Amino acid sequence: MYRRSALLLVSLWEAAAGQAPASPPKPISSLTIVLRSDSAVPPPVLNSMEREVESLAAPSGIRITWALDTDELQPSQRVAVLTLRGVCRPDASLPAAMQIAKGGVIPLGQTLVADGEVLPFADVRCDPIRALMCRELFARPSNQRERFLGRALGRVMAHEMYHILLRTRSHGTTGLARPAQSGVDLMADRDAFALSDEHKLSLLNSDGSTGSFAADR
Repeated sequence: MYRRSALLLVSLWEAAAGQAPASPPKPISSLTIVLRSDSAVPPPVLNSMEREVESLAAPSGIRITWALDTDELQPSQRVAVLTLRGVCRPDASLPAAMQIAKGGVIPLGQTLVADGEVLPFADVRCDPIRALMCRELFARPSNQRERFLGRALGRVMAHEMYHILLRTRSHGTTGLARPAQSGVDLMADRDAFALSDEHKLSLLNSDGSTGSFAADR
């Protein structure tokens, strides 16, 4: 059985043992997401995912743009590199590794941390997301499943974006920054960051200037 209650949403991978304090984020008005994937993603899934991320970022005044390669970027752009891991198709079989014990907890997304500082690299894990929402997803008509999977991927991606933009390992208590989600949460008609978290993100925007992250890994 897959656990369809709350699963850990973000697991920050320590790339080094140090715990140096994160440097403060630079003000931004836009974020370019360089999107990578392990395998081909159906266009309806991608389109739904991108719309969801853009919608969730909009209340904080952050404009999302998309790129497929770091060569397309300008030095002034603030960049996050996000990779879709696994198979991101609703009709694909789940890997045997997803046959987790009841009550098991697996991360849906991971953001890279080195020397205690959050870096602009994250993974969105399609197979655990599909496993979590399997029952709810297959209760929907087949022609709607790609849209709902894209919505779920977008919500997990927005959560990782929160860690990257604020350079924080902390979670919120409610809304999309909370540490856990359920399959129902990922497919709900609406979800959003808590007002307090939207405010934190909007403060990055306050002077309209941009910062930049190195896009090379």
